[in-house]
Amino acid sequence: MTILKTKRLVLRPFRLEDAPELFEVFGNKEAMKYWSTLPHASLAETEELVRRTMQADPARHAEFVVEFEGRVIGKAGIWEMPEVGYILHPAYWRRGFGQEVLEALIRFGFEERGLTRITADVDPDNAASIAMLTKLGFHETERKARTIEIGGVWYDSVYFALDA
Repeated sequence: MTILKTKRLVLRPFRLEDAPELFEVFGNKEAMKYWSTLPHASLAETEELVRRTMQADPARHAEFVVEFEGRVIGKAGIWEMPEVGYILHPAYWRRGFGQEVLEALIRFGFEERGLTRITADVDPDNAASIAMLTKLGFHETERKARTIEIGGVWYDSVYFALDA
């Protein structure tokens, strides 16, 4: 299994025992503000996410747990090759971890998976993620209204791409 290392982080495969620490992320309303589902209501919901992730087709999905100093602080990956994404616990925001994660995933996608383009789908209100993608060389390709319904509310998307 692939393990990616950055200056401060380890991106490694999921394990069932990661669920409690991941629930701290997926059960957190602030962390889930721009995610594609509502916050998890129970540890069982996060355990199911971990199981599904571990069973995903590795040819289409490369998903990792993000560790800092031995603690699980989020998840990241490239799914439905070539869409990149990540989520971190808010206690680790604004410390450069998101950029480290994305830089590792970009290298992995281009060098290990041979991708020619990496994409991202972002909520237009997520200014921090948009700024980081732009800083890393992504360019906006399209905007669409009402692309995802979460908890009875429709949200828009702005799409980005980075060519190899």
